[in-house]
Amino acid sequence: MTQEEGRGPAPQPRGRPSTVAQYTPQVTQWLHENPNVSAAEILRRVRRAGYRGGKSALYELVKRLRVRRLQK
Repeated sequence: MTQEEGRGPAPQPRGRPSTVAQYTPQVTQWLHENPNVSAAEILRRVRRAGYRGGKSALYELVKRLRVRRLQK
């Protein structure tokens, strides 16, 4: 028996859906265009685009995307 066979259905995500996730492509684009753009500037831009979530979630997204770019 494989590990997957004994587990049953995949677990459902817990908590609220991410409000920042939909902005990932745009934030990735901005970081590609200017790797030195500040997270505060990105927050200002996404808020103009309609983002109503918290700054901590956005800053965490920027941090993850920056690390991913550095690892490539």
